[in-house]
This record gives sequence, structure tokens and C-alpha cells, in this order.
Amino acid sequence: MSGLVRWPVPAPTRDPGVGRPQVIIPPVATPPPVGPQFVQQALGSSSTASTTLDAVFGVAPTAGNLLVLAMAGDKDTGAMTLAGWNIPVELLSISVSLYVAWKVSDGTETTVSPVWANSSAAGNMAWVGEYSDSAEGTWTLLQSASNITNESPTTTWVTGTTAATSADGIGIAAAAADSNAQITGADPWGSGYATRHTSTGGGGKGAIFVAEKFELASSAATSTFNGIGAGDQISAAIGVWAKVVAGAPPARAPALTSQYGGYY
Repeated sequence: MSGLVRWPVPAPTRDPGVGRPQVIIPPVATPPPVGPQFVQQALGSSSTASTTLDAVFGVAPTAGNLLVLAMAGDKDTGAMTLAGWNIPVELLSISVSLYVAWKVSDGTETTVSPVWANSSAAGNMAWVGEYSDSAEGTWTLLQSASNITNESPTTTWVTGTTAATSADGIGIAAAAADSNAQITGADPWGSGYATRHTSTGGGGKGAIFVAEKFELASSAATSTFNGIGAGDQISAAIGVWAKVVAGAPPARAPALTSQYGGYY
């Protein structure tokens, strides 16, 4: 066909992305703090006619961590003195005394030495626990409750019930029995609390038992101590601690582990 000019036709093109699989890389989220973690514990006991004891940690606590003390006194051992510590619970009776104290560690408390006013008949027993938390904020006792003995022998005793907590935190329950010769151990605590320490071999000393649980915000914390052995006088208490920033709790994931091994 004369008179016609053939112009070159360009080869078809396509978007290089069309028809190819697309790889979407999601943003990396920062995991929330996992909540309070048990680190280590110190134990101590005293002899008869004593007014003090030493509970010694294997390594010095880390500054900024939470320290909680629970101590059982044989009979009415009077007011406790422990410089720099808060003492929210001090239950004194003619049979058994129970003390709970806490502080934020400054890193120097390798040995914790409470002093009490009245000589212990057969001796006192104490537990001190260290807890860490990677969240920002200040350690705060959110709520506490206690239940003093009615002076009748028993193997079961309720800690009391706290008001609802304003944040997730670590719940710690403590029970003091008049004699470790009578109450020789603890069956599972109530309300999901897991045993942290059970006194053994204390003879006639005041015996201390401790359990713990991760408590969610708005919970009213409570537990029941169930002792093994013959009945005796028992007092109990419970508290919930958390790191709080300006009154608002950080996000939490309800997990509780020990940095020295194991999930529980």
C-alpha cells in the first residue's frame, strides 16, 4: 500500500509490581512489661528469749527492686522496729504475732535484721522476698488486709479481703502460726495463690508461710491458708504491690517467673 508509513509500535510495558507477590513487613511492637518478677528470698529465725534475727540474701538486692518482709513472732513480741521500712501490718496477740513490712531496695540490704520489743518465747521466723519490674514508675502498696487470730486452734485461716486494686500487681499473702511443731506445712492456698515459702523444722517457734499471685486491676485480693498438722493459733494478711506512674498503671502481661529459673 503505497503512500502509507509504518511507525514502529513500542513493546507493551507493565508495572513491575503487578503480578508479583507483595511482602508486607509489619512494624515491630515493643512488648509490654511482664509485671513483677520474683528474684530471690532470704530466711531467718531466732532462738528463745530473743529480740532480733538476721535474714540474709545470697546476693545483694538490686537497687530499685521491691523488698517485702513477713515475720511470725512466738506470743506477743511487741512493736517491730526496722529502719527505712514501711510496716502496714502488725498483729499482736497472746499466742502469735504477725508483721508485714516493705521498702524499695537501695542495694545494701544483704542482711535484714528486724527488732521487736518483747522477747520471743521460742523464737521468731522471717521471710524476705525481692521482686523486680521492668516498668516505669514507683513501687506502691495498692491495698492490704489482715485477720488476727481468735486465739482458738485451727488449721485454716483467711487473710482478709482488700478493696479493689487500681492496677495489676503482685499479691503476697502471709500466715503466722503459733508453733511450727503444730503447723508443719501448708496445703494449697485458696484463690489461686501459689506457695512461695513453707516453714519446716521450727519446733515451737512462730512459723511463717508465704504465697503469691499476679492480681489484675480492679480485683479484691484474698486467700485462705490451709495448714498441715494439728491445729494452732493463726493470723494472716495480704497485700498487693505494683509500680505506678502518676496514678496510672502500665500495660501488663500476666506472667510470673523467677529469674533463677522456672515458670510457676
